[in-house]
Amino acid sequence: MILPVVAAVLAFVVGPTYNVATLSLTKVVMGMERGFGTFDNFRALTADPVFWLVMKNTAIWILGGTVLCVTVGLAVGTFLALDSRLTGWLRALILLPWVIPDVVTAMAWKWMLHGQVGIIGQTLQDTGLTDRPISFLGDPQLVMWTLVVVLIWRKMPLVALILCAAIRSVPDDQLEAARMDGANAWERFRFVTIPNIAFSLTAVTVISMIWITAEFALPWIMTGGGPANASQIMATYIYQQSFEFFNWGVASAMSVINLLMLVSIVALYLYINRRSWASEGSQ
Repeated sequence: MILPVVAAVLAFVVGPTYNVATLSLTKVVMGMERGFGTFDNFRALTADPVFWLVMKNTAIWILGGTVLCVTVGLAVGTFLALDSRLTGWLRALILLPWVIPDVVTAMAWKWMLHGQVGIIGQTLQDTGLTDRPISFLGDPQLVMWTLVVVLIWRKMPLVALILCAAIRSVPDDQLEAARMDGANAWERFRFVTIPNIAFSLTAVTVISMIWITAEFALPWIMTGGGPANASQIMATYIYQQSFEFFNWGVASAMSVINLLMLVSIVALYLYINRRSWASEGSQ
């Protein structure tokens, strides 16, 4: 019964991964393979100063994006778990940022954040918060965190809904017992709600990390890696090296590093949370 799924995984996941790993160890000159078993592609990466900037930006993108997405999602999910007419409507509307196509989202935010005609910078100037419009996507110091903010707006709604469902499933008798023991709202959330939703929290964190690592359209359409590679991340740099510069070997080496980095982060997170995962899964 599961043979078709196994075959699909082997065909569409394991096969391409093997090909990329093989190509990363192959020297490619003018589109022609010139020998297998060399680490020239990895040596070229370590000698490339842009690569280290890309690694720094990728760390901000993945770690900063995941932490903020889950943190904001938990806060919003906690609010949505309350029973009221307002939260009922918000549960239905909050998925709008998530269902809008990536290209539409990227283009809309790109225009809103434009340094000269963007409505966000103009609004800040009109309200007196700044003396001139801010070029959020043109300032190397702001561009990465600006992309992270847009990323959170895009990915957070689904995280919030998942955690909202988990919070609403926390047994009422445990919350009532804690209330009778004198626990305040924060203590009930910290010592009753969080342990009960640990499994869901771990799952959405891992899923968010994978989503963010694979995200390409948003940063590429909004900045193209600029200005001066200030917003270049692994996904966009791999694309640039592959389809603009045709450095297939170097791009494959970066893909391998990107995969190993993601696997290491996910494995470390699951190892740290293994106890809460096991205890929640057994309930």
